[in-house]
Amino acid sequence: MACRKHPPPMTDTPVPATARPRNTSARVARLLGARPDGPQGGADEGLGQGMELALTLAVFLGLGWLLDSWIGIFPVLTIALVVFAAIGTGVKMWIGYDARMRRLEAERLAARTQHQSPDHGQGPGA
Repeated sequence: MACRKHPPPMTDTPVPATARPRNTSARVARLLGARPDGPQGGADEGLGQGMELALTLAVFLGLGWLLDSWIGIFPVLTIALVVFAAIGTGVKMWIGYDARMRRLEAERLAARTQHQSPDHGQGPGA
């Protein structure tokens, strides 16, 4: 068991091909930091996405304001960077949502087909 002060060393072992997502949305969502839902996954994820959206917009607003005041073209870059940040964050959230919904649909379909019998309860003597 690893000690908290000294975690196990990280390795450069490649991820097996079977563990990699096959569709593009899941791959992009994994690269953007999507994680599987835990017991409170929905609440934690919603709060995290709200904070991410607010902080991203605030950072790009500040960066645009600094660049505009430095260059002397005040509202242009501020508006452009805020719109860019809003669109980028929205697309990121949509990709994560889409990948999560596809995963949940696949899990539900697998659970439904697993519990159904091939003959639907009809025996040969019925």
